[in-house]
Amino acid sequence: MKTALLILFLSSTLTSTSLRAQTCAGPIDLGTLQGGSTYSEAFGVSADGSVIVGVTNYATNPVQVGFRWTAAGGMHDIGALGLDGSKACRVSADGNVVVGASVEASGVSLRAIRWSTAGGLQDLGTLGGLESWANGVSADGGVVVGRAQRGDGAMRAFRWTAAGGMQDLGTLGGLSSGANATSADGSVVVGWVEDASGFTYAFRWTAAGGMQDLGLTPGSEAIDVSDDGTVVVGNALSPFSTTEPFRWTAAGGAQSITPSLGRIYRARAVSADGRVVVGYWTASYGITGSFRWTASAGLEDLDPLVGLGRAEDVSADGSVVVGASPLFGSPLGAFRFQSTVLGEAYTCPGVTNSTGCGGTLLVQGDPRLATGRLELTAALLPRDCFGFFLTSRTQDFVAAAGGSQGNLCLGGSIGRFVGSGQIMDSGANGTFSLTVDLNAVPAPTLTGTVAVQPGDTWNFQAWHRDTNPGPTSNFTDAVSVTFQS
Repeated sequence: MKTALLILFLSSTLTSTSLRAQTCAGPIDLGTLQGGSTYSEAFGVSADGSVIVGVTNYATNPVQVGFRWTAAGGMHDIGALGLDGSKACRVSADGNVVVGASVEASGVSLRAIRWSTAGGLQDLGTLGGLESWANGVSADGGVVVGRAQRGDGAMRAFRWTAAGGMQDLGTLGGLSSGANATSADGSVVVGWVEDASGFTYAFRWTAAGGMQDLGLTPGSEAIDVSDDGTVVVGNALSPFSTTEPFRWTAAGGAQSITPSLGRIYRARAVSADGRVVVGYWTASYGITGSFRWTASAGLEDLDPLVGLGRAEDVSADGSVVVGASPLFGSPLGAFRFQSTVLGEAYTCPGVTNSTGCGGTLLVQGDPRLATGRLELTAALLPRDCFGFFLTSRTQDFVAAAGGSQGNLCLGGSIGRFVGSGQIMDSGANGTFSLTVDLNAVPAPTLTGTVAVQPGDTWNFQAWHRDTNPGPTSNFTDAVSVTFQS
């Protein structure tokens, strides 16, 4: 099933002076710390997509500094250990802990850092050498992983906790290793490791089993891991000596997820459940572009939507992608892009409501009925308006349906989600969501329900009240979902 992308723009009430001009449709430009600066990159995103971290600079100072961004507060400098800047690489699931690196006070070497909303900036130290760098963090921010130098100069993967400090995770007989990510509870760590011959390989580490070589080609590297530690993504050399992403599971081993010819692909992150992989590709003349991959839809180019840039991380459910693109800054600007993980938009656009934008529908979940979950989110709505979702097996186009200002995209017999708790208010954020019981979808009557069957295609849309300028109503755009067994 083809997955089409729907855009979710955050509230139009953003007030941070660091934000550049926005449009209703398209990814969000996260801006910079000062209006005169043109550079920023996003590297990490919280589980719900609301907190983003990365690096930027001030217009008056070219030194890079780590940032933490929220929709309400915009972009904020997380500080540095010295005068020579910092970099924020990843953020905890709740958005309260940021990890990365900073040049220490003497300006001689880099140090792994942990910043929290409660405690500010912390130097995590080293394994006895001069340098360290933090790349990953557990869901609660209590476990940090990365690479650190030992006293003998060797670089080693580390796992840090407040109670135990920095733990050397070792190697597979060589001198060096590095950790890139950890599972939600911090019990599984992935990265690269050197063997006795000096070749590097992707590894997966657990406290019980130590380092496990994932059995890939020399030069491979594990980049990220699912929340439960069972799915690993990374990059390995292809038979054509180019880099291509892999997705590894204990049951199935490593699977290549992109074509081998024409472009060099690099995976950068995986969703919490391991189903969505994001990254970027490089073609001739250094041109880059972002991609997203799912098992159901395969490889999907995001560059028509976010420009020729780099996707770096993805939210827990796979719907929010962050990265950097020359579309938003020079040489790069940080972006946040939200799309459906499930469903296909069809030509029936939302009509502008009182926000100045047309309402949009996001569909997330899994189309497989055996394990499926379907969540509908109506976004870009007026604040504090009530509405509900609609569904039908038939598509249609009815302009100004029932006196509304919007377009009804459904035809035939239409079911309404108007049961207990299903008529909702958009609140201060202009959104409302519903998790659909696939065994009880509103039938084309006001009272009955039916169970979705394998092969069924259902179309979804949302209706909502509005004042524009007088009392009226409107519709979002619509999405079609075909379900599988």
